[in-house]
Amino acid sequence: MPIPPITPFPFGERSSLGRRFLWQADTPLPERRQAALDVGAHMWIPNQFACDSITIGESAESARRRLHEWWDVTDAISARKTVGQLLDGMHSSTFEVIAPLVAEAMKKTAGHDPSAHREFLATRAAARGSSPGYWITHYDALYTLRTSKVLRNSVTDKYFPTHIRAWDLGRVPFVVRTALRSGYLQEDECWPMLFAALDSARGYYANWRQFAHGVVIGRAYWSAITDIGTTAEKAQVAGDWVNALLVRSDSPWRRLPLWPEEHPQRRVT
Repeated sequence: MPIPPITPFPFGERSSLGRRFLWQADTPLPERRQAALDVGAHMWIPNQFACDSITIGESAESARRRLHEWWDVTDAISARKTVGQLLDGMHSSTFEVIAPLVAEAMKKTAGHDPSAHREFLATRAAARGSSPGYWITHYDALYTLRTSKVLRNSVTDKYFPTHIRAWDLGRVPFVVRTALRSGYLQEDECWPMLFAALDSARGYYANWRQFAHGVVIGRAYWSAITDIGTTAEKAQVAGDWVNALLVRSDSPWRRLPLWPEEHPQRRVT
């Protein structure tokens, strides 16, 4: 995967990301546990979660309310189901089908245009017993996102990814930690979920810069599905999150790479 620019979006001095990252443990976590928490690090500053603890300071009542309103999670079963969906590619699995079609439509490849693609997706959905509207809505959202140039040209074209696994995997730690605080999950089952997200992230990305790129594009795509008018703003916010992680010295991503230092699959760029 091509490496995107190290600062996809700058963040201003008045940004909430001027707040420090919270490090509270007396002794460092084992590296595998810390790296597993770091997969969700772009959500720690806006939610004021500590970088080095699986527990969160939010009240159990508030955590349960957020899980219900944001994720429709109300118990252990729905929490586990949601984590499983994220690990399987909640949004990326659809993105991976439609992204190549959108790319060909943008290149104006013969036989590839939005009308032909919508017809293909409708036929595909019917053969699988799913709703054609779902696929067409997601295709239209991504097509609009790319052709409207909501994102920078460098991101839209040269660096546009074929998947957004980072967007799904990066939300696993938030759901897991909040479900733990809500009393829906126990810590002994949380760490295997977090390790699964870490191992998957390492399977798709060489470093945090590539992972950050997936987070930004994923959030923009997710926003475009529901309201294209808010996409630029939400992409900017995601850019702020990952920029802070990539450039600030107190960032968990600067303290610990995605891959162990000695691992042959780790590539420094």
